[in-house]
Amino acid sequence: MLNINNDGLAGKIVVISGFGNVAWGVSRKMSQLGAKVVTLSGPDGYIYDPDGVIGGKIDYMLEMRASNRDQVKDYADKFSVRFFQHEKPWSVKGDIVMPCATENEIDVEDAKKVIANKVKYVAEVANMPTTIEATKLLLENNVMVGPSKAVNAGGVAVSGLEMSQNSMRMAWTGEEVDRRLKTIMKNIFASCHNTAEEYDLSGNLVVGANIAGFIKVADATLDQGLV
Repeated sequence: MLNINNDGLAGKIVVISGFGNVAWGVSRKMSQLGAKVVTLSGPDGYIYDPDGVIGGKIDYMLEMRASNRDQVKDYADKFSVRFFQHEKPWSVKGDIVMPCATENEIDVEDAKKVIANKVKYVAEVANMPTTIEATKLLLENNVMVGPSKAVNAGGVAVSGLEMSQNSMRMAWTGEEVDRRLKTIMKNIFASCHNTAEEYDLSGNLVVGANIAGFIKVADATLDQGLV
């Protein structure tokens, strides 16, 4: 949900963690938009693929997930790329960092590596993958952070779109669902961005998302007559 439309995604280098369903979705979408995912990670370490996780390599991620081996080294062995045992991918240079695996997987030391690599955006695709201290450090160094409560809203939104189709006895195409999802995510970004500006915290999407979320809950409570 990071607003990078002015730059576009073509040619951007994306550093991600994980190799499960979320990482698969990120790799697929980034590839479609012209960016290049160069890392995947697992409990055993991470791989670096300078040619990008594309095409059949993305399909192979589903095979890895289904194998129950939980080892990203399988990718390294199959495609002859470098494997870094028991390491995290955050020292790899890129334009965008997208943690897709676990809570608190980016700590202060990881954040320092991200900053040193001049990363512009961190999109929290996992649930709360960045520690509070690391988030603060990233923001202080002008790295735009897309907080998980906003980024991950896409999953809830798609569930809502599915419920809408069911209630109307309709079946939208994948393209139609994607179009509607883009509108929803653009509105979420605008809410986070505009709320941050309203409270003199321009560019801080983390605070913007928190305040906008609290306001939404408060308004709903008032509308229900509970207060």
